[in-house]
Amino acid sequence: MDEKKYTPKRWYDTKPYANEVLGILKGLSLQSHYDIAREVLKIIDAIKANTRELEEPPLSIGVERVFGLFNQNYARRWYDKNLPINRIFKSASSLQAQDFQNIMQGMSMSLKGEDEDENDEQ
Repeated sequence: MDEKKYTPKRWYDTKPYANEVLGILKGLSLQSHYDIAREVLKIIDAIKANTRELEEPPLSIGVERVFGLFNQNYARRWYDKNLPINRIFKSASSLQAQDFQNIMQGMSMSLKGEDEDENDEQ
């Protein structure tokens, strides 16, 4: 039998943790989205500030955005229409790839931890 290889079609399918983070966020309230965005955007701003202070800061023009990672013209999905989540991904998409992954991994770990805490309380 000929096995077909899965080809990711969505930008977040190719980004470790991003798909997982979006899945968890989708089940949370809008207020939670604002709370999470406020904290994550502080971290993104700190990363950007620290990068600017390097003698030779890495060049980043938001390559992912240029290639369509976050194309506002197609705002069809729930995360495009959700202001706090939109801001997280728009800001994070201009980071270096490793910094983006670190943000997604940190969010994944934090969100999973909070989800486990909520389940323990029930």
